[in-house]
Amino acid sequence: MVNPTLEMRRLAGKVAVLLAGVYVLVVFGAAVATASGDGVPWWGWLLLPLPAVPFVPSVTAAARLHRTSDPERTRALWRRSLGFAGVGLVLVIVVALVLNAAGGS
Repeated sequence: MVNPTLEMRRLAGKVAVLLAGVYVLVVFGAAVATASGDGVPWWGWLLLPLPAVPFVPSVTAAARLHRTSDPERTRALWRRSLGFAGVGLVLVIVVALVLNAAGGS
């Protein structure tokens, strides 16, 4: 029998992994922009790893979430996974806006 609560919590973990994938695409886009001659400033490369700090525990919690079916552990893990992913997404947006403003001036 399918447990809808467990499946929704696992879906939250999948969303967290998806958001981490978006971050990887942003980093890849910065590398492509640099290779095509539209360079990212040197300090921009120092800002780009900042969103990785919350995304690493987010993806780790998502992986643990998919390996367990204990209700207590899944209750804690889905919040941790989605919470860190939200913080990482905010950081990705801030870094992208800062780099876009620096490139436009």
